[in-house]
Amino acid sequence: VMKHFHHEVRIEAPVEHVWAFFLDTSHWQEWMSDRKTTFNGPLDQVGTTYVQSMKVMGFETKWTTEIVEVEQKRLIRMHSDYGPMDNTYRFEPSGEATSFLFDSDYEIPGKMPGFLKDLMSSGAMEKNQQRIWESFNALAEANVPTQA
Repeated sequence: VMKHFHHEVRIEAPVEHVWAFFLDTSHWQEWMSDRKTTFNGPLDQVGTTYVQSMKVMGFETKWTTEIVEVEQKRLIRMHSDYGPMDNTYRFEPSGEATSFLFDSDYEIPGKMPGFLKDLMSSGAMEKNQQRIWESFNALAEANVPTQA
């Protein structure tokens, strides 16, 4: 059963900054502290893949994600074998700020033990995504270069 998650936030930074901050994978561990990620190329290039892993209640889970669509400074769409899952990240100028929109269509992975699936379906996955995007927002705003 596919589920949908949507998150939208206003980031007080220009879209060029938010885009560049998202693409700078050296920051990913800061806003996705529960995951280890290995990249094989730049995120703004179709065909780039990355592998992520995390532990959930002592069980290690690992998955691969591929960049399937890119519109420079506007959109990145990814497909993951975790679930499966399709994520879309949109970056929309909003005056001096950026509207950041995240949409995810996912299925709880079949390889997880049943009790973990039940736990994750109860909203834990959405709560974790909410935490990640709040952290991303705070870090993106904190790293805006000051204007001279």
